[in-house]
Amino acid sequence: MKTKSPTTPHVGREINPHLFEQVLSASGVAMAIRDAGLRPIFANQAFTDFYGYSLEEILAGRAQDILPGPTRVLLEETVAPVMGTGRSWEGEYAIRTASGRLCPVWGRFDPVLDDSGRLTHVISIMRDASARRRLRNALTQSERHLRFLTENTRDCLFRQRLVDKRFDYISPAVESITGHPPKDFYEVPGLFEQLVPAEWTGVLDLWWTELLDGVCRHEYEFPLIHRDGSMRWINQRITLHADSPGSPRAIEGILSDATARHEAQRKLAVARYSLNFIANSTSDIFFRMAVPDGTYDYISPSVERFSGYTPHEMMSHPLFVREMIHPDWRGYFSEVWDEMCRGVVRPEYLFQFVKKSGEVRWARQRLVLHRDENGIPVAVEGMASDATEYMNTVEALKKSEARFRALFEDSPISLWEEDLTRLKAHFDSLREQGVTDFRRHFADHPEDLARCASLVEVVAVNRATLNLLRAGSREELLGQLDKVLTESSMQAFTEEMVVLASGGYEYSGEITHRTLDGEILWVMVHFSVPPEYRQTLSRVIVSLQDVTPRKRAEQALAESEERYRALVENAQEGVAVVRDGAVVFVNHAMARMLNTPCEQLKTFDPMDLIHPDDQAWVRGSLAAYLAGRGDGPGAPLRVVGADGRAVWVTLSLKPIRWNGARARLIILTDVTGHKLLEAELRAAHAEMESRVKRRTAELSEANARLTAEAEERRQARERILSLTRQLLHAQENERQRIARDLHDNVAQDLSSIVLNMETLFDGLAEVDGVLQRRTDAVAEVVRGAIAAVREIAYGLRPPALDQLGLIRALKNHCGEIAGRTGLDVAFQAVGTEDMVLDFDAEINVYRMVQEALNNTARHARADRVSVRLVRSHPELFVRVEDNGQGFDVVSRMADAAAEKRMGLRSMEERARLLGGTVEIQSLTGTGTRIVFRIPLETTKRSAQAWNS
Repeated sequence: MKTKSPTTPHVGREINPHLFEQVLSASGVAMAIRDAGLRPIFANQAFTDFYGYSLEEILAGRAQDILPGPTRVLLEETVAPVMGTGRSWEGEYAIRTASGRLCPVWGRFDPVLDDSGRLTHVISIMRDASARRRLRNALTQSERHLRFLTENTRDCLFRQRLVDKRFDYISPAVESITGHPPKDFYEVPGLFEQLVPAEWTGVLDLWWTELLDGVCRHEYEFPLIHRDGSMRWINQRITLHADSPGSPRAIEGILSDATARHEAQRKLAVARYSLNFIANSTSDIFFRMAVPDGTYDYISPSVERFSGYTPHEMMSHPLFVREMIHPDWRGYFSEVWDEMCRGVVRPEYLFQFVKKSGEVRWARQRLVLHRDENGIPVAVEGMASDATEYMNTVEALKKSEARFRALFEDSPISLWEEDLTRLKAHFDSLREQGVTDFRRHFADHPEDLARCASLVEVVAVNRATLNLLRAGSREELLGQLDKVLTESSMQAFTEEMVVLASGGYEYSGEITHRTLDGEILWVMVHFSVPPEYRQTLSRVIVSLQDVTPRKRAEQALAESEERYRALVENAQEGVAVVRDGAVVFVNHAMARMLNTPCEQLKTFDPMDLIHPDDQAWVRGSLAAYLAGRGDGPGAPLRVVGADGRAVWVTLSLKPIRWNGARARLIILTDVTGHKLLEAELRAAHAEMESRVKRRTAELSEANARLTAEAEERRQARERILSLTRQLLHAQENERQRIARDLHDNVAQDLSSIVLNMETLFDGLAEVDGVLQRRTDAVAEVVRGAIAAVREIAYGLRPPALDQLGLIRALKNHCGEIAGRTGLDVAFQAVGTEDMVLDFDAEINVYRMVQEALNNTARHARADRVSVRLVRSHPELFVRVEDNGQGFDVVSRMADAAAEKRMGLRSMEERARLLGGTVEIQSLTGTGTRIVFRIPLETTKRSAQAWNS
């Protein structure tokens, strides 16, 4: 601003200074009047506030503190010369405020000239340039970021004119999308239309026509052919720009390569088609269910084959699956559903369900839990399959395993199950070291044989093994195996190792073992590897069969071979050996029997020795024997010696080997004396028959007497049972009568006494204090007596049983016991809502529970007891269980009988009267459980018998 007009007065001379000061101060812009040297001579309030200095401080020479060096240089070398030429200057510079902050400002300096054109004053205006500088810096930074994004992003930014399809701008990313650089699109208008497949040309023309008409779809997707010949998919998002009259002028947008997404969508569609095909074809069920409302978002059609219910039925209402669960598994379902709602999912679920047809099947289910952004379960997805065949197989496998274990445990032969996996690895290691002859290897390295023994793991042994080796337990046997093995055992073990290491799977041999008590046994050892375990040797079955008796017999036979001839020679029976029809051996007993020398007998035909009267049938018996149809002559026959004397003998024929050839052993036993005794035996037999008949008659009479006595005892037991019923019935009636008398008479009389004592001093003006206190004390004692009488009456005949029934009466009694003794008494009745028992049955059940609770309170030292009644047709179960010190049932019952205590016996008697049983389970330190089992169908009959 120049002020050179004559009408413009000089500042400070023609204008009123006070008025000028008011004008400058009223302005909110920081203004100052400076001299020709740019020193401020006047400043308004906004100016001084901006600096934080007063004008006096500025005029006092603080310019060096206010203006940094560059600003002083700028004012001296640039602004001042410009002012001298009469021109204005504006720009940025920095000042330092009173707080010490370096502040950028924008300033304007305008010269004031006199009439001669000489500079007299300078008017300056100043504004804070911090915001402006920040805005300019932000704009510069934004331009830099935009340039970086457009040049480095994988998406392409563009602006295209509608009138001629030319691009005002297209970013370099277009080359990575289309293969063409930006210059191709600048030089060839409408290049995109040339890149799309022919079948898409019409579509692009339609879209362009819509844009010319002002219709923008904002997002477009189409294919194009890349410069390398591949097919690409392009996603285009655009904005339509119009001129001021509203005519479309240009489009701006972003191009993205959507090939990967399009391919993923294609694969997803294929996957969905495959999934739908699987879901519709497989017998397994795929589903998604919302949590916690239990509605199905999806369930595959195979559910109808699986359960008989259609998908529509399954999705008809929440948790329809609960209706399919087998009743035995509904508690399990509730448990796992609560877990899912809490966000807990198990690896697998296995349960039974009922098909629509009523058939019970097994199902296996695997789930995945989905949560929202807050971690709350919202749905489960999973697959369910029919596991019935699997469960049947598992059950069969369990039964097979049980049968195997039973066979293993109950086998009369000693069986060992061993795991040789580590031994197999050791053999493989030896082979890798080049060992091929394991027999020589073990001979040269006996320590390796000991190592092999340490690698054998005994998995199990059966009872026959423990019995064979005299071991009390498996642990005792395996801990003392070194006592079992003998030198013979180690030789056999060496052979086993050689067989296994050489690729064999079976071995048999006879060895010795030593029992744990030191006895030597001979055993036949046999080990074999099942085919399915031959690759790993993880299961080897070893059997030991005790052959000690056979070995001892063989040894005894060998030892007796020498004694045999002496025995034969000195035997009482005649012995001869016939081979090929000739006698090759005769002992001296036969020579004596026939009174013929041995050598002479060897020359006879054996048949010549038979008495002529017996030869015919003996020949027939021998022929049948030789033909395999008999055992030879069985009846006594006669032989004739050289002296012609007949001897009665029995003939025995045995095939034997004689000097390696087949022969027959003939044994003749002299029975002549027996024949003489036959008559005597026949007579004795007849007499014995007579005695047997007489004894039989005596036994029949004794049996009849015993039968009658048994019947009398049975009737006596019935009479005792009837008397017991009548006795208990009379006892209950007497209890009822006594309870009624105590309540109606004694309690009433005592109440009258209390009333009279309370009114004893009515009408008297003064009563001695001591007498009044004694009267009150007596009244209090009588009141206690009333309460005790009523409690006794209640215990004799609880009125709650008549008024409320058995269940309520027992519940009240449990509460009274808890209040009186401090016990934690838990009472529960299941299935008894519509149960009807006659009064006699109820009173007996009540008494049994009452007695059990009394015993617990007095003797058990328990702090918790439970009473549970369960009606399970056809019986009523009553269980009383405590956590007390327990007792020995047998000894307690014996002590109770000796001490004439009837608590436990009375419970047994009451249960027996109702046709039931009582079971007392207890051990010292383990608590006590008493279980009554009462048949419901017999309660009325027992009551009728009771009343009879």
